[in-house]
Amino acid sequence: MVYNYTLTQDSLSITKSDSIVIVAKSQIGIPYKWATSSPGVSFDCSGFTSYVYSSVGLKHSRSSKAYGQLGTPVSLKDCKKGDCILFTGTAAGSTRIGHVGIVISNDQNGIQFIHCSSSKKHFGVVITDYFNSGYPKRFHSVRRMIP
Repeated sequence: MVYNYTLTQDSLSITKSDSIVIVAKSQIGIPYKWATSSPGVSFDCSGFTSYVYSSVGLKHSRSSKAYGQLGTPVSLKDCKKGDCILFTGTAAGSTRIGHVGIVISNDQNGIQFIHCSSSKKHFGVVITDYFNSGYPKRFHSVRRMIP
């Protein structure tokens, strides 16, 4: 299922982090395909984050590894909506960044992030509950993308 959102400037004040979440959620269900960044068609993980961040005028990259140098570092406990969350690759013992997503909430219910996953269990653009997933063992860092 694909959700389409139109961002308009009206009497509501929409923050940049709200805009990031709206754009990201508009792509839920779009399938994973390596080396792509085609809204409504397919993404890989960095293609998805690149599309979302560029849509709201933020610095972005087509390489998950490069996100480790963008923005400013923040701790996992201090992450907030719009931050970029980075993970290592899937190879055992890997310490290199290999996957990237976007934090959509960090509250009493835990951390939720949206990403484009190649996993057969949760394929394509999905929202994942960080603490109820396998991602904590692959956690690398969080970067604040909004200046």
